[in-house]
This record gives sequence, C-alpha cells and structure tokens, in this order.
Amino acid sequence: MLWIEGLVALVFTLAFVVHAFFAFKPEQVEHHPTRVRIGAAIQGLSIGLLVGFVVVPLRMGYMDFRGFDPGLSPAMSSLSFVPAFLMLVIIRRGALLKMPVLSTYLRAYRRASLLKSRDDANKALAKLDEIEGRRAAA
Repeated sequence: MLWIEGLVALVFTLAFVVHAFFAFKPEQVEHHPTRVRIGAAIQGLSIGLLVGFVVVPLRMGYMDFRGFDPGLSPAMSSLSFVPAFLMLVIIRRGALLKMPVLSTYLRAYRRASLLKSRDDANKALAKLDEIEGRRAAA
C-alpha cells in the first residue's frame, strides 16, 4: 500500500507547484521565479509526506479492508491525529523557514504567498468599501 502514500505526497507537491505557476503575479514574486517554484515544491512535499504517511494510514485504519485486522483499534490509532494536525499547522505557519539549505527557496515562496494574500485582502476590502459606499482612503 506504499504507492498510495507516495501518490498522495506527489499530488500535494504538484498542486503546490501548479499553484505557484499560475496564482502568483510577477509583482508578487520578488525573487527569481524558479526559487518560488522550488520553495512551493518543498512546501508541498513536506505537507504531502505528512498527509500521505500519517493521515492516510490513520484514515485507512478506520476502514475494514477485506477483513484485514490492522492490529490497533480505531480509538488507539486516532490518538496520533492530534500531533499530525499540529505538525501540519506548524509547517503551514512557517517552521521550515529555518532549515539551513532550503530556507532561501522556502522564504521566496512564503513571501510570494504572503504578498498574494495581502493583494487579495486589499481587493476584497475595496469591493466591500464599494458595496458599503465608503470612499477610498487617500
């Protein structure tokens, strides 16, 4: 069943890279675009490995797969869900930015994603101000 976990990690990696290709505008990418895409691949791979090799086996532990007895009760195997969820949150919040070799790429991706979030928030606020009839700030 190892191919399922690997496929999940690969899909997460590809999703992050495709998102980095199409979602970021050139003004949001302050570093070289290749750095941003490599950072997206690293971020996607780390999240994909955690989901693929921790969350997917936990989920498969709940299923009755052709009478296969996993050896652990669902109650026992669900205890590791909270640490896995916390690891996902920690990775998403930027804990990988301190890695010595990969930090350049991860910081480039993180900066581009934060700039995109800022631009999206400004656009949403402008729409809300327009709906409410407020004037734009000078």
